[in-house]
Amino acid sequence: MSDDDPQQRLELYRLYLATAERVSDRRAAANTWMLSVNAAVIGLYGYLGGDRAPVPPADRWLWFLAVPAVGILLCLAWAALLASYRKLNAAKFTVLHELEAHLPYPLFRREQEIYRAAGRRPLGWAETAIPLLFAALYAGLLGVRLIIELWGG
Repeated sequence: MSDDDPQQRLELYRLYLATAERVSDRRAAANTWMLSVNAAVIGLYGYLGGDRAPVPPADRWLWFLAVPAVGILLCLAWAALLASYRKLNAAKFTVLHELEAHLPYPLFRREQEIYRAAGRRPLGWAETAIPLLFAALYAGLLGVRLIIELWGG
């Protein structure tokens, strides 16, 4: 690529922008999948507490401990996955900002300036809160079950 060919630079920018968009799409799909898996884990926990559960009542205590523990591990994996996607996208946008320096107008850099000036938080904080809330729910379920098993049952 010639440094003085604006068309080549623009095409490179477009191609690289598409890779950043694909990472964002994969991140959204991962969030949807993890949300679904966590909903299923919560559903399983509730099902095990019902009268129709295939697990004998004497053995349910183990499931009532194992299911939230697995849920917590899922949330840790989810949080790590989100952190990885965030770092990858940050690197991609750093490269895009570098490419923008050679284009007529730095679109993403300007968008970022306007967004920050408006006092907006990045969506990543809300995205990170969801696995933490699920993990807190699982920890609460686990704690309550431990109290019941150790002191109440």
